[in-house]
Amino acid sequence: MRIVCQKCAAAYAIDDRLISPKGVRAQCPRCRHLQLVKRDPTASAAGAPALGAEPRSNPDSAAAPALGAEPRSSGGAAPPTLSPEPRSGPRPGASPGAGGRAAPAPRAAPRTPVAQADPFADFAAPAPQGPGAAQADPFADLGAPPAASSGDPLLDFLGPPPQELPPAPVSGRTAPAVVVSLGQRTPAPVAAAPAQVEATSGCRTCGKPLTDPFDQALGMCDDCRQRAPAPSPAVVARSAPGSDLDLPLLSAPDGDAPALSVEPRSGSRAAPAPALGAEPRSGARTITRSSHVAVAPARVARLDSGRGKGPWVALGVLLLGAAGAGGYFFVLKPRQLEAGKGATAARSQAVPEAIEAALGRWRLQYLDLSGTSEEQYAEGVALLAREQRRAYAEAEESFQQALLLDPNNDAAVAGYVQSVALGQGAGMDEATFQEARALVEASEGRTDHLPALLVAHANLLLTRTRQPELWERARTLADSVLALKTATPAQKAEAYLVLGRAYLSTSKELARERFDSALELAPDLKRVHFYRALAHEAAGEYSLALEKLRKRLELDPTDWDSLAALARIYQEVGEPAEARRLYEARVKSQTGDLRAPLALAVLRYQGEGSPGAAARELRALLKGRARYAPREVAEVLAHLAAAERTAGNAEAAVKAADEALGLMPNLPEAHLQLLLVALGRKDSAKDVAKARTHWAACQGRLEDAALEKLLEGRVLLLEKKPAEALERFQQSVELDARRLDAKLLAGVAAAAGGTRRDETFRILFQAQDADPLRLAPRPAVTRFWLRPEDTLEGIEGVILALGEGHPEDVRPLLYEGLLRFEQGAVDVAERHFKAVLEVDSNNANALAYRALIALRAGNATAARSLATQAVTVGRQLPVAHLALGLALADARQVEPAKRSLREALRLSQSLVTAQVKLAELEVDTHPATSSATLLRVVGLDAENLPAKRLLYLLNQRG
Repeated sequence: MRIVCQKCAAAYAIDDRLISPKGVRAQCPRCRHLQLVKRDPTASAAGAPALGAEPRSNPDSAAAPALGAEPRSSGGAAPPTLSPEPRSGPRPGASPGAGGRAAPAPRAAPRTPVAQADPFADFAAPAPQGPGAAQADPFADLGAPPAASSGDPLLDFLGPPPQELPPAPVSGRTAPAVVVSLGQRTPAPVAAAPAQVEATSGCRTCGKPLTDPFDQALGMCDDCRQRAPAPSPAVVARSAPGSDLDLPLLSAPDGDAPALSVEPRSGSRAAPAPALGAEPRSGARTITRSSHVAVAPARVARLDSGRGKGPWVALGVLLLGAAGAGGYFFVLKPRQLEAGKGATAARSQAVPEAIEAALGRWRLQYLDLSGTSEEQYAEGVALLAREQRRAYAEAEESFQQALLLDPNNDAAVAGYVQSVALGQGAGMDEATFQEARALVEASEGRTDHLPALLVAHANLLLTRTRQPELWERARTLADSVLALKTATPAQKAEAYLVLGRAYLSTSKELARERFDSALELAPDLKRVHFYRALAHEAAGEYSLALEKLRKRLELDPTDWDSLAALARIYQEVGEPAEARRLYEARVKSQTGDLRAPLALAVLRYQGEGSPGAAARELRALLKGRARYAPREVAEVLAHLAAAERTAGNAEAAVKAADEALGLMPNLPEAHLQLLLVALGRKDSAKDVAKARTHWAACQGRLEDAALEKLLEGRVLLLEKKPAEALERFQQSVELDARRLDAKLLAGVAAAAGGTRRDETFRILFQAQDADPLRLAPRPAVTRFWLRPEDTLEGIEGVILALGEGHPEDVRPLLYEGLLRFEQGAVDVAERHFKAVLEVDSNNANALAYRALIALRAGNATAARSLATQAVTVGRQLPVAHLALGLALADARQVEPAKRSLREALRLSQSLVTAQVKLAELEVDTHPATSSATLLRVVGLDAENLPAKRLLYLLNQRG
């Protein structure tokens, strides 16, 4: 019977015998609609079977023999059919019958995978079945086929075809049609039977009796089909186990039946195309796809002995074979070879694991990518050329997207690492540094962009301050770029710039030479002026440094780095008013820029000593927080926390820092302020846990390795681990010998850990021999704000406990007084030193420190008297000669002051305060000597602000 899909109106023919009395569910292969099909009560019991369908019932009950099988009765030749037979061997499921003929199988033959079917085998003449079988030729009117045919006489030149589909059983009265369509083929056998077939039903449109089996299957005569619109292709129904009937082109419910498709003989699968509608009986049409093998027209071939369609069918098959062969050899095969080469190249450029790991994180940031990798890369290059801090941040995103669009774009890797290194600088967190380093190392050695990668790698290594091994590696990479012939002048200029930056801390002359070479190769490289200014600053040439920075601002007035460096130098040389004027001018010229008003507030509490006023300015900025990005707001809150803590408002500091971390959870400056608050409280286990948490967030991100070791030791002290704390403090001193606070803390840790009293006092003696007026280095402007005395907060009383049971030992009082002096509690320190002198009136250390306390209080007379006593009883004590020299200088007794200061330096070269004071006294009489002394001091202690102030004044004179 004929059914029509209720959803897409495609027509199909189904054998009535497949439909149970209750009906069967059939699925449309075109739209996958599932509908219930019941028997047609008007259809005759002897109606035409479905095209190519296999009966679900027992095959023995079928009225007609299976396609290609011999009838059970002996004698007579088998009726000729168009169904292809297996090329070799018996058909699966067949058994020898009488007379050597194959008997019908007891069940349906197993399905052959469609991918192995020969799309042209429908037109091959079947092999004879048995010795007595007569050969029937459906194309007899076209002449006999070639004698050496292999079953596919028209396409033998293509080689042996794959295995055909097994034929389906057909009744002896009907001749099912052949259906050929793009993407499917159903074998359609024909019976050699009677010339006339009696009509079993009438046309559903005009009522005309239907004698043709094909017309009977569709329920419509040929004339009505010509007038009606072309329906969907007639697809042969196929039985499957179960109650559902799967129509062709669909997999069985268990997924074991593959979809039909036309395959080239080489085994390469062509892309499937949509099925075509049924064609009229007259005329032939060829459908071709330009990129695949040409396929035969989707038409229904009906071989009537009375109409003489054989020549047209043969011609169509011939054209089909020619088109298929030409399409394969001239279109498909070259594309297969090209695709194979592309796959080989792709395998050779597999994405490294480090890059794939980074891309996995970046994909979450860019869910909607647009453009191509080349476009994003070009945008990143343009942003890098602007040489501005914000442009570097935007370039990071462009290069990330370029790499997401093309993971093998090594130029994008170089651009990303370069923008990260230049944009984030020393403030880059360790995770970002390690990720960028892994990316650039994964790309090196596999690309033509090697010079750009080496330059980016070198710039990345320079961001790790106070790590000389990384700076040495950066110099090596830069030298490699200069040796490469493929490096462009711009890349060589970048390499010279890297070398100049690497030599800044060791040789100012070499640094300037490299910067000059970079400027010769790339006159438009604006960063050269910035780094040349830093070279002049490192050499103490502050006037030249300021001049270079002003020139950089003339080239680009919006460059924030140059403006910030200019203001910082003014602050370091003791001209905060000049820095304020610079920032105020920027506020007026760029009203929407947060950086200038924020810098003014920072100057207020870091340079001018007004934390309360700074807190008010910062809170005023937060009123317009809706206009700023979350990171900018978090930075304001972190500075607010620092200002509040400095002003003594610990609770307000904690609140501001917590709010900053709510916006930026990994902001190290906010964690530092919370860590300092927790260290100062030390009252509960909760504070201890908080201190450990905030320390972990700061580790590796404070730009000062010695300070990090010191803070770790403070946390260990809070956790009652004095032995481990002592080790960290000693490591801090090894990293930076200027840190008097670390020496004092080492003594405290030894005292807290129960170390022998003599060993503890030996450790504290190192602190006694240090410069008492230089507690720790402190930069003029920093994100990580803390006063030098902040590191000593909350450790008082530990050393004093060593005097219990030893009233005659004055050392606990002496070192406790020294600790309190460095904490800034001079009144308490004065009491401890007086207590020492009550026991030992000739204690030179107590006398010297009392003289320094008198100088700080402005009592010059008392200071000279106490210092003179200290030198008298302690001629080998450096701090006594220092106190006397400073007291004499304050009284304008220059020559005696010089003699005392030189004696202090003879006894201890670490007394930097003595060197600076001596240079100050010789400025008028020996300016060259004074300048040399100050340059030496600045070279050893870059944060020594008094020495920088004197050098600046000398520059102004000369």
